[in-house]
Amino acid sequence: ASHRGCTPPCPLESTIAMEFTVETAGPCRKRVKVTVPQERVSEEFEKSLRNWIRSVPVPGFRQGKTPRSLIEKRFGPQVAQDVKQALLDDAPQLAFKQQDLDPISDPEIDIEAIEVDAAAELAFEFIVTVKPEFELPDLKSIEVSVPSAEPNEEEIERAMLDLRKSKATLRPVENAAVESGDVVTLQIRGKANDEEVLSDDDLPYEVGSKYLGGLITNDLDEQIEGKKVGDGVEGTAFAPPYAAHHPLAGADLAIQAEIVDHKRPDLPEVDDEFAKGFDFDSVAELREAVTRDVGAQKERDRNRLIENLALQQLVEQTEFELPDEMIEREVDELAARTAYEMQQQNKSDEEIAQRMAEVKSQRADESTRELKAFFLLDKIVEKERLLVTETEVKEAVGMIGAQSGKTPEQMYELLRESGRLASLRNQLREKKARERLRKKVKVSEAKAEDSGKAAAKKPAKKAAAKKKTTKKAKKDE
Repeated sequence: ASHRGCTPPCPLESTIAMEFTVETAGPCRKRVKVTVPQERVSEEFEKSLRNWIRSVPVPGFRQGKTPRSLIEKRFGPQVAQDVKQALLDDAPQLAFKQQDLDPISDPEIDIEAIEVDAAAELAFEFIVTVKPEFELPDLKSIEVSVPSAEPNEEEIERAMLDLRKSKATLRPVENAAVESGDVVTLQIRGKANDEEVLSDDDLPYEVGSKYLGGLITNDLDEQIEGKKVGDGVEGTAFAPPYAAHHPLAGADLAIQAEIVDHKRPDLPEVDDEFAKGFDFDSVAELREAVTRDVGAQKERDRNRLIENLALQQLVEQTEFELPDEMIEREVDELAARTAYEMQQQNKSDEEIAQRMAEVKSQRADESTRELKAFFLLDKIVEKERLLVTETEVKEAVGMIGAQSGKTPEQMYELLRESGRLASLRNQLREKKARERLRKKVKVSEAKAEDSGKAAAKKPAKKAAAKKKTTKKAKKDE
């Protein structure tokens, strides 16, 4: 049977089979040796010649009537190149199907070293990286222990403090030592590899925030606290790898600075007037909304922790090797991916900064664990037969579009044109795999001394925007 009008049959449907031998060439690496019988090579030459005769005009002959011998003489090398390319295109796909290989990279073929001859068989080999082979442990055998998601008073008070800070006024401070929470203005110079890359005479900095003009400080707070205007300080900082917009992304800086101004925030009292500033009628109503938001964030954090702990156990229990080049490639992407995931979870900037600092010092090990986790989640998708529907993709696209001020149609087209739809589908597949893992493992409640170490800052700040929804929900109840 022909394929899309091809005559003779297309190579993938040829009755003359290629032969394959598969050998291990390292972790997740397969060397595939290919033998194409002479009859198959000759068949491909015939097909290519007919195409050239049919499509290439030659002076003195009607198109499609050029003698075969003339085409062979004039275009022989081009015909052979077409034959080689067709066979090299077909062979890997046939090998993957027949030998049950699951590739995750393009085949590595030395094309220039291969020559084809219509009168001889063709033998060549290629190497391909494939998914690791392993057995997935029983998910129900995994047990994790996590803190309760119930918000405690310390977390609620911290969230209320964030709201107070958002409404604070700054007053000048004279001849007083700098304290955590104060805002100083720095005359600053920063060097990376002994080269000055940062210069600013008027850079504000909230002591204790760790954020300095797009940089993340390491030890600057300790140096600044207790100092006064006119004092000099030294410390270190870095521009996190995930800050792709920052010209110094990934750089470590040595900081020298002088304190040129000092202000201290005056926090407003928490009363009904304060609550009205967030569009609530009373402090009780504001506090109730903050408590719900803190609890909702803790529940999300708890679910993510269950997934992470369970996945960590899977990584530790499942043995398989990964190729070095795969780990090296992943190292460069790890920081950006980790930060993006934490941002999607509404983690605070401080938490992201702390995680980025850890990633910087543990890149290789982290990359290996991340890759193993990726393949384990992929195996869960396969074993549990999890599917991402087009409706789910469009819903996710709509949410992304809403965040960037675009219609779902505009965002879908943008993602399609940039080739990022496949990445979005992979993210949705991973999310489903994580959810399935969380639902299958055994979960118990940990007796942590303080289950509320992470402040739910962002949800608290969202409280003001939720008044109408909150009131409606209360009435419905």
